[in-house]
Amino acid sequence: MMKALSSFLSVCLVVACLVILAPGQKAYAAETKITVSAAMVINESANGNPALLFDEQAAAGDPANGSGGSPTTPWFGGWSPSNYPLYAYIDLGQNYNLSNVYLYDSYSTGSFNVSAGSPGNWTALFTDPLVGYMTWNAHPVSVTTRYVRVNLVSGGDVDEIVLYGTPAGGSDTTAPGATSNLSAGSAASTSVQLTWTGAGDDGSTGTPASYDVRYSTAAITSANWASAAQATGEPAAAAAGTSRSFTVNGLSPSTTYYFALKTSDEVPNVSALSNVASAATTAATGTSGKIAITPSMYLNESGYGDPSALTDEQTIAGDPKNGTGGSPTHGWDLGYNSLYQPGSAVIDLGTNYALSNFYIYDSTGSGSVKVLTGTPFSWNLQFTDPMTTYNGWNAHALAVTTRYIQIIVDPGASLPEIVVYGTALGTPAAPPAPVAQTLPTMDQLIGINAFIDDPLDKMKVAGFVREYHNWQWDEGDLWPFGTIATGYPGYPNNQNKFAPSWGGGGGWNFDTYYSGLKAAGITASPVLTCSASWLTLGQCDKPIKNGSGRDPLLPTSYIEHADHMYQMAARYGSTAVADGKLKLASGQPRSTGLNTVKYYEDWNEQDGWWSGRAPYFNAYEYAAMASADYDGHQGTMGTTAGIKNADPNAKMAMGGLANPTLDTIKAIKFWSDFKRGGSVPFDALNIHHYSSNGSAGISPEADDLKGRLAELTDYRNRYMQGKEVWISEFGYDTNQGSPVHAPSIGTTSQYETQANWLVRSYLAAAAAGVDKAAMYMLRDVDANDATQYASSGLVTSQATGQTPKISWYYVYTLKNQLTGMRYAGEQSSGNGNVKIYKFKSATGNNGAYVIWSPTASNTTVNGYQLSLDGTANAASQVSMANGDTDGVSSSLSIASNKVTVNVSERPLFVLVNHIS
Repeated sequence: MMKALSSFLSVCLVVACLVILAPGQKAYAAETKITVSAAMVINESANGNPALLFDEQAAAGDPANGSGGSPTTPWFGGWSPSNYPLYAYIDLGQNYNLSNVYLYDSYSTGSFNVSAGSPGNWTALFTDPLVGYMTWNAHPVSVTTRYVRVNLVSGGDVDEIVLYGTPAGGSDTTAPGATSNLSAGSAASTSVQLTWTGAGDDGSTGTPASYDVRYSTAAITSANWASAAQATGEPAAAAAGTSRSFTVNGLSPSTTYYFALKTSDEVPNVSALSNVASAATTAATGTSGKIAITPSMYLNESGYGDPSALTDEQTIAGDPKNGTGGSPTHGWDLGYNSLYQPGSAVIDLGTNYALSNFYIYDSTGSGSVKVLTGTPFSWNLQFTDPMTTYNGWNAHALAVTTRYIQIIVDPGASLPEIVVYGTALGTPAAPPAPVAQTLPTMDQLIGINAFIDDPLDKMKVAGFVREYHNWQWDEGDLWPFGTIATGYPGYPNNQNKFAPSWGGGGGWNFDTYYSGLKAAGITASPVLTCSASWLTLGQCDKPIKNGSGRDPLLPTSYIEHADHMYQMAARYGSTAVADGKLKLASGQPRSTGLNTVKYYEDWNEQDGWWSGRAPYFNAYEYAAMASADYDGHQGTMGTTAGIKNADPNAKMAMGGLANPTLDTIKAIKFWSDFKRGGSVPFDALNIHHYSSNGSAGISPEADDLKGRLAELTDYRNRYMQGKEVWISEFGYDTNQGSPVHAPSIGTTSQYETQANWLVRSYLAAAAAGVDKAAMYMLRDVDANDATQYASSGLVTSQATGQTPKISWYYVYTLKNQLTGMRYAGEQSSGNGNVKIYKFKSATGNNGAYVIWSPTASNTTVNGYQLSLDGTANAASQVSMANGDTDGVSSSLSIASNKVTVNVSERPLFVLVNHIS
């Protein structure tokens, strides 16, 4: 264990000098070159071989002492920019006091980051801009670490690294005690459960640092310990005398295994070998053969195309193992955008399989394919196929037990099909049954996108406002981007301004804004979007400190953004925090727990493919940021990071996805299963979708908007129960040049069509089980601009006075007539030109039928007899009308439990005093 160093005085005589060390400061011995072997290097990337950074240590010489050599073999990830960045780390086997890191820069291009810490928790040491040419670049450091992480940002050439330092053993030379009661208990076909009593840090006392559990098919001894397989996922070390249990997975059926363990402290001093336990796994179940891989087994990690195309021609593929392989033709289209390349997908077989063979159909003889197995995010490479065959099957023998397979496809490869052989070692669990969620009342579902400078009387059209809120407005509002701004202190000495803010020329008061919305019965959800100019070069770049070299896959990389999310929730949430935790500029009201905001949306269209790599988040990068912003990655980032640490009652919506597929949501769920123990770091799934055919808007029915949204709610009901589902952008332009415009239909103007289709879109969202739907947006930008979304407002632009369009009155009527009611189901009409949705009061028996023609051709059905589902004795109809926020009401006569109405493409409300 670490022993405190007392203060002392050191005199050095090389050049007369005096060095005074403060209490607790480490004193390092003379530095020496640390021996690093290829076996110590762990590759975290799919490309390149980072062991080449340490393969020429003799040729590298001793650069710190002026005798550096000229190594020649670089860490190279390939020519495609999509292969980068590359990551790897070095496990030195024990803690070292690092003093210098030398990099051999052979080409003066790219950049190279070095960090210290531990896997999953890194701290940047330095960034080398690689501006030398055939030179050694020196980087003095002062850190104690066992692990060193390296990151090649782009295609630079670093041929070798030399590390200098001394072992950090200190005065602790006592090893943990050896375990003497390791026992092998219950065994399955691929697993054995172990139990033991934990040893101490120093002999039999204290808490050690870690356990190392190993297994082999031969009896384990001190002599063969190093060759035994190390288990993964050992339990955290506990105090001496604590009972520990651990299940070793990934074993082969019908096999006798031997198990042993060693315990280490933080130096690390390592215990002697434990006693050796043994157990035999049970026989496998199932029959060896071709594995049936279905589309539902795939997880698309790349976010583009359909990886299930790799197994969509299994009949045509035949049985290549037994010589009857066919010639499939349809493969996974990876597209041309390097953001999505290389293609990466996971196949979840649902249970462990003993894999025996893997066949790949190579149709072009180019590129490469990697196949990995094991635990997700800690994969083991099984093989790399160089894809040198042309229209033929490539065979790969395997002997591995796994539930998960990862396949990585280089963009130059073409593989129409794969065939996998093996034996099932268990039975996959059945998919979970959907659990219906409580639906919102319509006034809380109906939302708009708006800004702080929109008038409150116009925003009352909705019960929910998605407020665009740039981070800059709260912290500096320094423009332009392109260079790192000065003039604002930034993290950790933030000076937030809310009332008034930095934004709007210092004239916006968000305290007043949010309290005004709440008083009007409107739920506010600020969408906290884009970065700050004191942090990043691009306005909407991922919020990672420029030049820090932080890994976007780690939650800790987003500490500045997580800090701001905490400050927002601390001020506007329902829970007051200690004043000392507030980071406010001088003169700001030191307010907390104002209880005016419940929802916070984390970013906007983070998957946008149009702006380049710096703003684009892949699913795992966004999951990392969301984990930081939600609860400080489950509290590991301190008590002032993430909204939940400020207000446990707050809810966070994921940023609305521009590409509204389930792939990204499934990948975030997958990440959460392995990185957060299954806790998904947001409270609402969120997408954007505009009903269009590419050149014009189409009706929500023609787009099957209800079906698209129902796919999301069904997934939520099965796999993310308790979460909400939002569509936070949809809508139609009225400028006829826009690719998402609402067209005029005969004598129906584009303004009337926009109004009808927006109301019908809200109805589709309600029927699909969506919780919140926000049209884009309250106001036009410019009605004369044909750019998409410039004329999609419910009211005209600020420049023209924000005058209501027909759509503002229709949406307002929808809200007013269905306030307090929930969707209650679709009623069969018996007529293909008539659609009927039912809504019922959340507190009584009254309700409404909404009836319309789901066409786009000015269809009418006059004299339609609407059957009433209930015992209503009073009914009225409400027609939406331009200039009226409540619609035009008239009474209806009930005869034989029916009312007669005229149906058109404009939804009509039939209100009754009783509905089933």
